Amino acid sequence: MEEDLLLSSYTYTLPESCIAQQPKLPEHNAKLMICSLQATGDLLYEDQIFADLPNYLDERYMLFLNSTKVFKARIPLHNTKIRRKTGQELLLETGELLIYAIHSKTQFECLVSDNKNFRPGSQIFLWEGVVFRSLEFTANGILFEISSENPSETSVQIFDFLEKKGEMPLPPYIRYEKEKEKRYQTFFAEKLGSAAAPTASLHFTPELVKRLEQKGVEFQFPCLHVGLGTFKPVYEEHIQQQKLHFEPMILESDIRKTIADAKLAGKRFLPIGTTMIRYLESLPYIRRFLKKKNLNIAVDYATRDRRDHLTKTIDEKLVEEFIPEQEVCVEKPQFSSIPEKMIIQTRLFIRPGIPFLLTDELITNFHLPKSSLMILISAFIGRKNLLEAYQRAIQAGYKFYSFWDGMRAKKQTDQ
Repeated sequence: MEEDLLLSSYTYTLPESCIAQQPKLPEHNAKLMICSLQATGDLLYEDQIFADLPNYLDERYMLFLNSTKVFKARIPLHNTKIRRKTGQELLLETGELLIYAIHSKTQFECLVSDNKNFRPGSQIFLWEGVVFRSLEFTANGILFEISSENPSETSVQIFDFLEKKGEMPLPPYIRYEKEKEKRYQTFFAEKLGSAAAPTASLHFTPELVKRLEQKGVEFQFPCLHVGLGTFKPVYEEHIQQQKLHFEPMILESDIRKTIADAKLAGKRFLPIGTTMIRYLESLPYIRRFLKKKNLNIAVDYATRDRRDHLTKTIDEKLVEEFIPEQEVCVEKPQFSSIPEKMIIQTRLFIRPGIPFLLTDELITNFHLPKSSLMILISAFIGRKNLLEAYQRAIQAGYKFYSFWDGMRAKKQTDQ
């Protein structure tokens, strides 16, 4: 167990040829490696493709796919004028901003290619009179505010600007090409707010979903907006000391009843991707969720109390500015019933020793070494099993990371 909690234990060597640069088309023809955990602790393997899922799933299953929508979070900079706090001006030949968190219609946090030139007090002059004003350093980047160079003009909103001038935030290991952008979004994406795609869901085409529905499979489309909590690398060698960053998840008013009724009916919960695993597994640690009497989750209350701080309500003032009031209501401390929608933030870090309370099996992609995502999957099937599965996938010619192939992990009793 000690080794399982060391970051250096989660590494492997991946040939560059195994990193997919283009998605498999159609996406449901990507490979799917089935990893079945036996009572002995060993894995049994079977090679399928995503299009085979209707042959194995039926009305017993409830699938969870992330309905978040990726915004054009990357802003490339070329010959960009910058005015420092001192008034000094310079021309930045090349650089980049990556927006990872939207706080309001005008304020947002960025990872930057150059801390020196973007320090607080600086102004970055962009296209069509748009200015990014650097406000302050944050724990992970810089807080900016968007405005117009001409104060008399109508205020500029960040999503409008990004839609016109931003680029989709393809991961750095994928060579950027404009035509790849349209592949980096699920067909059911609905709620704008992610700085990265829930990539396991990219394999689910309209054709595949229709075939699964014909087999009686039930679908749920919750939303967790992907940010630093998903894609920022783990850096603590003793991973139990690592804290993930908060990411917002939207709870619909009927989510508790949906979960409770499905569990009582014997449904098997199959989240698609690590974001949906974290969504499901965060629910039992929301106190109001646990108060639903007909929801029978075998939660360890000592564990719940210790980890209650891993979920919190988002700042109400920011929500009211960012999201129209009729679309969302933030939970108040004294609510006796759940509002139509509420936004909760989670930084739940699932690692070996952390129990899975709602997830019965999972589907995910192959992940980067030493990532929180890889550690999450190891908590489900075991670290040694995961490393063995990755080596088998490499030898069998599977493609890794955001595009192409994936794996399905299940226990011995799974069908």
